[in-house]
Amino acid sequence: MVQTPVRFKKGIAIELRRKGLSYSDIQNSINLPRSTIAYWLKDIELSDEQKEKLKVKRSRVAKANSEKRVARILRETEEIKRSSAKEIGGITKRELWLMGVMLYWRERFLLGNDNDLRKGVRFTSSDPELIKLFLKWLQEIGKIEDEEVAFDIFVSKDKKGSIDKIKGHWSSVTGFSKGHFSRVYFYKSGGSEFGLLRTRVKASSLLARQIAGWIKGVQKSL
Repeated sequence: MVQTPVRFKKGIAIELRRKGLSYSDIQNSINLPRSTIAYWLKDIELSDEQKEKLKVKRSRVAKANSEKRVARILRETEEIKRSSAKEIGGITKRELWLMGVMLYWRERFLLGNDNDLRKGVRFTSSDPELIKLFLKWLQEIGKIEDEEVAFDIFVSKDKKGSIDKIKGHWSSVTGFSKGHFSRVYFYKSGGSEFGLLRTRVKASSLLARQIAGWIKGVQKSL
């Protein structure tokens, strides 16, 4: 393959620059270091129109590169998530038991729910997956039957017109019919689209005492 002498490449670079090409485009055409090209072309002035075109192109290239980086990061993230999910495998009954204890411990800490020995077991969240986890825990670890479970919805006043939709959402999440969500409480404003769901276990003082003991056991083991 015949190589173009460097002295001719300089003339090509100047001609391409005068046509309004960017340093990157010229570098791709003549295959020389960018520093060399910049030195050759430092005195070449571009028209305002050419400068504007280069500015638009740089912006377009930067956006495309940014989108590629984001797409790459998303692909890598999804691959890590898939790989990590496989590491979990099946969850044993003991693991589920400890997960529920930790979850409820956090609930008591956040809400200052130290009176649960009197009022019974309650768990509040806006996260559907945490609600599902807690219900599974109640059924498999607490041996709680569906008729022993009740729900309260807390939602902002501006969602009053969407109560049926909100009940439908939580019904879908929990697997309980809309009739189980008759108690709705309103707060001033803010919060998520479907508000908070409080799961209550009727007459659950015994379970509350068990949980309190389990938490103390975990504390002693730390």
